[in-house]
Amino acid sequence: MRFDKDKIKDSLTIDEIHKIMLDLGSEKNLWQNGHPVYRTVCHNAAGGSFKLYYYNESKQFKCYTECGDSFDVFELIIRAKKQKGVNFTFSQAIEYIVSITGKRFGFGGSSASKKQTLEEDWAIFDRFKRTPKQNTELPVFNEKVLNVFIPYHHTEWLREGISHSTMEAFEIGYYFRSHTEGISIPHRDLHGNLVGIRKRSMIKEEIEQGFKYMPLKIENTLYNHPTMLNLYGLHITKSAVKRLKKAVLFESEKSVLKCNDFYGDDNFTCAVCSSNISVYHRDILLSLGVEEVIIALDKFRPQKEDESDDIYDEKLMEYEKKIVKLASKFTPYMRVFALWDYNDLLDYRDSPADKGKQILEELMKNKIEITTREE
Repeated sequence: MRFDKDKIKDSLTIDEIHKIMLDLGSEKNLWQNGHPVYRTVCHNAAGGSFKLYYYNESKQFKCYTECGDSFDVFELIIRAKKQKGVNFTFSQAIEYIVSITGKRFGFGGSSASKKQTLEEDWAIFDRFKRTPKQNTELPVFNEKVLNVFIPYHHTEWLREGISHSTMEAFEIGYYFRSHTEGISIPHRDLHGNLVGIRKRSMIKEEIEQGFKYMPLKIENTLYNHPTMLNLYGLHITKSAVKRLKKAVLFESEKSVLKCNDFYGDDNFTCAVCSSNISVYHRDILLSLGVEEVIIALDKFRPQKEDESDDIYDEKLMEYEKKIVKLASKFTPYMRVFALWDYNDLLDYRDSPADKGKQILEELMKNKIEITTREE
């Protein structure tokens, strides 16, 4: 029997999504801003953090960590199974949901239904032929929302060396409500439009549950945006980027702020706000005439207690390969370098900017040029 994937997906309840996620290895879910949040089984066989959101209105998952992608439940199943060494086809993913939920929406025997079944067959083939069209528009939010934030610069960031003047320039504030609080970080696009607001939580429980950095929800509006379409801080640093024809790509906003204090008007950095770099990021830099890019991702994680040396070395090698793969998006267009901490100047998971200007410049002196994907 051919199943109607759209009817099955659209009919899934939150409870049924819970059942599917439980079977995929996310033993429980949390709730954040009215949405269920699960472990990131999309790229972890086990032990992922709670940063995989499910949006019931659109029937889409969004991973706010390593992979940084959006996908539906069928794609999630394919990815989760792959992490466990099982290669699922799209049809098998549909059958998997049917087996768990009992949903058996199919096509009947009429000629119209047969035509629909044939179209469904071709749709499955098309899925492997071409990439679905993505929404490449950034939202633009009303500036008045910034009046909600307290003009307060948290002592934790001041202690890390980020000055009052830098936080003022980047509109860093503080959000306080009875149920949550944290540092507010407005995101603007290249032209200065307000396209999103993120929060650095100061609530211990939120941080422990994996919600250290998240889009901020105020009243009924979630101020999120596809970070793959924007580079944080570039509306301020673009003058230096254009003048020097080079850019540094960090993971986090905080690294851009630190470099603003290190270099002032010569700050040519920006942040991707994840550990992934998209072709949209590349094209933004190309539009500014960039001829050299430096990939400055955070240092790899420490070895886990139950992880053998061989497995850890394998994961570290995968991280190295990931950086080379990200670099390959740029190599046809510009010179590409990557920062790598060979001399243990950083702590695990540190940004290259976390230990100060001198350490950053030492890492920059020893940066590695990446010329082809294979190398």
